Amino acid sequence: MKIINSGKISYSNGDFPTNLIVEAAINVNHKLKSAQLDTAKEVPLDIYDIIDLRMLSGLIGEMLIAELSFISKGKLLKNPDIDGYPDLCDISTIQDKDFKSYPSNYFKNYPYGGIEVKNTFGVKKAKTDLKPRESRLFKIQKKLVWKAHHQYTNHLLAIHSDYIANIPQIIAIYYANNLTTSDWTVTQKPKEGSTMTSFCQTETSGFMKIKQGLICFQEGIGYEQFM
Repeated sequence: MKIINSGKISYSNGDFPTNLIVEAAINVNHKLKSAQLDTAKEVPLDIYDIIDLRMLSGLIGEMLIAELSFISKGKLLKNPDIDGYPDLCDISTIQDKDFKSYPSNYFKNYPYGGIEVKNTFGVKKAKTDLKPRESRLFKIQKKLVWKAHHQYTNHLLAIHSDYIANIPQIIAIYYANNLTTSDWTVTQKPKEGSTMTSFCQTETSGFMKIKQGLICFQEGIGYEQFM
């Protein structure tokens, strides 16, 4: 990974070194490679052939959240509520860290802030032929789009992923702590009976803010000009 920002990112009540974010991303990429190799030894089935892109995108985000929660050593904690906000809770300033004693809705909108993590594979260009597990370079729109559940989403660690040698990898990470509700589209509500959740996505203004916060990207895979 080529590091662009070797300092720290700041959020509600604290900051976090970017070198640990890069380390976490490298760990995730290693596990993504290992998952295919380990699975192939046990069963004649490639996990990346059966998981769809939306689920895979979310999985990579969750893997990075878990790595950062572990590597932060008591500063950030993975939100125990699957629908909670933010994904990583800042626990560095609170006394009581026995979260089992907290009410069930405490993490829906965690009061001490933290970091939200979202992933994207980019939006495919219209009339573009894209084969399964093929690199998306030159086949996605220049404006990356990240989706969230809330327009107030901020302190966003934005991941960009793609396939490298047919294996999903994190290829870049951005951070923005200046997003506002106007940087997100109006929240779309699912139709009654739908299993989908409500969502909004970054507007052009949001993308521009996120793009300015490039932390790192992978060299040697052709994305230098894109970044």
